[in-house]
Amino acid sequence: MKKTITHISLLTILVLAVAWAQDVPKVREKLPMKTSTIDAVPAKGYSHKIGALWAQITNYGFYGDRNYEEPNFEWPGGSGNLYGWLQSIWIGGIADSLGYMSSGESNHFRPLDTITVKHAAQGSLSAEDTYTRYTDVDPASPSGIHVNLGVEVTERTYAWDQSYNDDFIICDYWIKYVAYDRNKNGVIDDAEKKLTGVYVGFRMDADVSGFLGTSTPTTLWDTDDLAGYDSTNKLTFIYDSDSPSVVGDDTGNPDPVTGILRSPGYIGARLLYADSAHFVGTYTGKPTMATPSYRNFEPLTSQAQYEFVAKGGITPAMTVVRDYRAIMGIGPYTINTGDSIHIVIAWVIGPGKQGIVKNSQVAQSMFDGNYQRAPAAPDVPTFSIVPTTSSSAPALSLRWRRNSESSRDPLTLAQDFAGYGVYKTSRQDAGGNAIWDTLAIYVKNNTIDKVKDSVWYGRPFLKNWPPPALVQGSDTLYELIDKNTPNGLIYTYAVTAFDSGDSTLGIGRLENQIGRGRLSTKVFMPNAPAATNVTNIRVVPNPFMGSSRYANPNPVDTNPWVSRLRFINLPPDSKISIFTLAGDLVKIINSGDVVYQSRDVKISGDFTGVAEWDLTTKNNQEVVSGLYIYVVESSVGTHTGKFVIMR
Repeated sequence: MKKTITHISLLTILVLAVAWAQDVPKVREKLPMKTSTIDAVPAKGYSHKIGALWAQITNYGFYGDRNYEEPNFEWPGGSGNLYGWLQSIWIGGIADSLGYMSSGESNHFRPLDTITVKHAAQGSLSAEDTYTRYTDVDPASPSGIHVNLGVEVTERTYAWDQSYNDDFIICDYWIKYVAYDRNKNGVIDDAEKKLTGVYVGFRMDADVSGFLGTSTPTTLWDTDDLAGYDSTNKLTFIYDSDSPSVVGDDTGNPDPVTGILRSPGYIGARLLYADSAHFVGTYTGKPTMATPSYRNFEPLTSQAQYEFVAKGGITPAMTVVRDYRAIMGIGPYTINTGDSIHIVIAWVIGPGKQGIVKNSQVAQSMFDGNYQRAPAAPDVPTFSIVPTTSSSAPALSLRWRRNSESSRDPLTLAQDFAGYGVYKTSRQDAGGNAIWDTLAIYVKNNTIDKVKDSVWYGRPFLKNWPPPALVQGSDTLYELIDKNTPNGLIYTYAVTAFDSGDSTLGIGRLENQIGRGRLSTKVFMPNAPAATNVTNIRVVPNPFMGSSRYANPNPVDTNPWVSRLRFINLPPDSKISIFTLAGDLVKIINSGDVVYQSRDVKISGDFTGVAEWDLTTKNNQEVVSGLYIYVVESSVGTHTGKFVIMR
């Protein structure tokens, strides 16, 4: 359960505005990425994938990935459940008596630095810090009319990986004015020694949500959302509502079979801090505007965007479902040459309105605490997976080291390790979220708290301490044997460590997070070892049917459907040629070829004695039902066989 740590100070002002989309329905095919000029710092992105909210940050004021190759506000991370489209920072000011807005989604910023990443071992403040700089002067390929304002942005981001603080990413900005000769007369005039009428905004064109990745129908993704603003928490947000073009109430995109919400998240941004010293007028500690726009009714030019933010206005809630862009801003500021203003926001998500508010409050507390090291679970156990047998049946040995037991909490410095958890999944729900089974919980010295550990108490997976030991060379590991694991199926395991909690802060046990892409988690496929002859080569399944258990039952973009026909018991240097009955060559594959696909993790295992075919031809076309011939050639002999495909 998420825990809110202490609130220290009231947050100041936020500027959040959303990025603008086109006047026509959104196009989901690839769009051009930002390019950079010759001899310039290249445009780069880095994906925060350490918490539950996954998103790419860049060195040009844009967030997410408009091509969906990197996470675009994906939640939970690894699920393929996408909430973002175009998100960016807006910075506006007066130039030649007119107001202009520089925006990240319009390529109005030019990178000045690459992205530097820090983790705990390098002294990070969060679990993962980034640093970069960019300017709005002479961007490489701006969209529309762009006027150089002369701003230089230093951006730092912070992401955490604990259960109570992994649903937000904090962005910390220092926005500096560098005197700029806007009228090109060769001197810095008095009017150019400062930038006036400065507004800072953040635009989030969030589409809630692509629970099947980019395959989600638009009626369930971007056109049935609502937007709102919570003044108390200075939080702007977007969420899925009931689509008028879909029969029944589809709020939250319930699964048609189970009714479980596939899009329960509210996504948005909270202002954590805004500069007061340079503010012009009466500073209230609140945004000066928070009004969403929507498709076909939004500012598309630099001047129109500036006017939209500068006119102010607060709209607490929208009532008509549309494709919204949440926009929030603050200003005006005046920045003298060489001076800077400080703005901090959190991109945040949570289950329902209550969830996003609670998570945004935790983000506020992290900022108010000056990013002090937060309580954390012990180090992730180092573990491996080794095929074995149990009662002559295939089994897998999960083996982990004891490194977690000596780790110290970053806040208290105490060695508060309290036990291990072992988990397994081989299935996922309709939204792409893994369904985990608990294999074992080991509580150090069997010190079970019936209240704190009520979800464990009396359950069959609660095991006696310590876990079974395994001597491996000079090291003693812990081991759990998972029985009945047939070769060729894909298994995902996680081994975690948890602590004893912190009663002072009101935080229960903290445990390493699990899921694809996490350090605690591995994907493994057991296979028979490579053969020394060709006498036992087999094709499985044979016949192949579309409902084969070797295929992915709930595909998403990040873990797509892939048909898998397996050739097993192969010599390690095998070449497999597949033919039709007429003798036409369909495809050639080799031992070691595996067709499993995932954006986030690599599959491990011994593949030297197996080859997999995705049922496509050498021309990348799907094969039809029928009888096929295959020929295996290797250094120890050849083998010919046949198999059937039934679509």
